Amino acid sequence: MPGWQEVFERYRKLGFTVVGIALDAEGIAPAKLYYDRFGVTFPALVDPNYATGFGAVPQTFFVDEHGVVQSLRNWDERLKPADQLKSVTDDIRSQWTLPGRRLDPASIARLVAAHTSDPPNLIVAGELASRYLDLNLAAEAKSVLQTAIKHYELLKVARSKNKDRSRLLGHAYLQLSRSFTKDQDARVKYATLSFYLNPSVGFGKQIARIIAPEKFDGRPKGDFDNRYREGTLRQLQRERQAWLQQD
Repeated sequence: MPGWQEVFERYRKLGFTVVGIALDAEGIAPAKLYYDRFGVTFPALVDPNYATGFGAVPQTFFVDEHGVVQSLRNWDERLKPADQLKSVTDDIRSQWTLPGRRLDPASIARLVAAHTSDPPNLIVAGELASRYLDLNLAAEAKSVLQTAIKHYELLKVARSKNKDRSRLLGHAYLQLSRSFTKDQDARVKYATLSFYLNPSVGFGKQIARIIAPEKFDGRPKGDFDNRYREGTLRQLQRERQAWLQQD
């Protein structure tokens, strides 16, 4: 993060920008502590509901003036002056969905219809659930996710070579964990299952915070107990291996 702040300051006059997205299941507050700690001034977003659908994190993408994701190799040598970017980036920007429209009733109604006609569709279920969670409609999100995940056998999916399905199901379980706002045991249970399905470091760190938020939130200068986090990640990895080997 500190390195990208320096890059942003160096190239911003060329029309280049950096956009950070924190996948933090606990929302804006803990992510803001981290951003503030490193003096981040570029656009910094938080995706507590995993609407972006990223798998392993962190990830870095370089998007060129045409909106095409390019290789990160020597990316800075391919920067172009802002006057060559403006018309293209404005055209791309005009195709974006404004943040408020994600929560527009008509948009949600279309997703509800799509989910009703195809309940096992994890992409639709995850997108609909993320919007319900943004609206603090935890019960509705829980219903959507439980309807979707009942169509899948956890061990079978985790043991399969279908990494996309395992990742999507892992996202669904992490979202399901967040929908249990008053049941800590359920939160931990479903978050742990999400790691079993998608054993990325990013998921492991999120689950460590869910298991023991007191070791992360409200600490001086946004610090967290890194030893606990790394220890939890190792424990989750051992537990996952045992889970996969069960009959």
